[in-house]
Amino acid sequence: MGTHNSVLLAFLANHKEAENLDDAGWSKLFAEARSVDLNHRIACILQQEGLIDRLPGGLKAHVLASEVEMAAFQRDVLREINAIERALSCFESRRILLKGAAYVYCNLPAKVGRAFSDIDLLVPKMALADAESQLMCHGWLAGNLSDYDQRYYRTWSHEIPPLTHLQRGTTIDLHHSLVMPTCRIPVDSVVMIDDAIRVRDGWWRLNDLDLILHSIAHLLLNSEFTHGLRDLSDIDLLYRHLSDQDAKFAYQLEARAHRIGLGNFLYLAATLCCSFFRTPVPDDWLNKSAGILLPLFKTSCGVRHPNSRPGFQEMADIALMVREVFMRFPFGILIRHLAHKFLMTTKTVEVTKN
Repeated sequence: MGTHNSVLLAFLANHKEAENLDDAGWSKLFAEARSVDLNHRIACILQQEGLIDRLPGGLKAHVLASEVEMAAFQRDVLREINAIERALSCFESRRILLKGAAYVYCNLPAKVGRAFSDIDLLVPKMALADAESQLMCHGWLAGNLSDYDQRYYRTWSHEIPPLTHLQRGTTIDLHHSLVMPTCRIPVDSVVMIDDAIRVRDGWWRLNDLDLILHSIAHLLLNSEFTHGLRDLSDIDLLYRHLSDQDAKFAYQLEARAHRIGLGNFLYLAATLCCSFFRTPVPDDWLNKSAGILLPLFKTSCGVRHPNSRPGFQEMADIALMVREVFMRFPFGILIRHLAHKFLMTTKTVEVTKN
């Protein structure tokens, strides 16, 4: 399941590898980065480390344009968050920014070169209907969904259907839990909400420990790995920043992970980060993530460029997709869900034939 001569992975593990790149190597670096949505972050790293003058002329212009594009994107994100704040001005419960929106709004290291397509918000479940109604009154509406999909979101999921603004086309993912309530891994979202940190203008974010643990849960309990390497890069950046500020951070993180039900996931994510980015995690964490999951995740989180993607990546993706579905649902719901998907697929095939 190895990766075939990936320039990107060599660069991520050691930025000095850039000193040995020729024009073809630089082109391959950015091609591989685009395949996993890391091209903007790579551009920012090159700027920060003074490597931009080593680039061929065309790619140098690309990096400079990327810097302008990311600055404009982050201004748009802040403008959209302000619009959401106004829409929720009467909302009395905690409203917590998650993932990319939190990184940008709170000026966290993982905002560097971080592109995303929607704003993720978390509110307490008892206040979910109130938040949805206030957002709907200000132009954010759910699209047309089948009765089954509505039931999926409203009964089983950790979020309601995505809300898209009628005029701007921006999307909000409104969560009431950090993992699906039906998930076989009992993650304590309530304590994470209770321990969130107030930022400003009525916004909250997860505390430092939970920022990393939520990113880990989001990656390892899902099966969408086109952004897997980017998500691991987020974890690496956050961990380096926070552990530099507190020598005891790693052990606090380990204790917190076990408290909320993500202890084994922490060890797996730490091993992956160390493998890809040489993240300075405690050595004893690396001996606790044995088993088939490690090579599967390492393969699926690798580069996705057709010339350098790991062998058997599609097989690893399928295996982890099956695992995700199994992890999301208890057996009874799982059977109903799979039966519905099978019937829908059958009907689609029949319509196509006719």
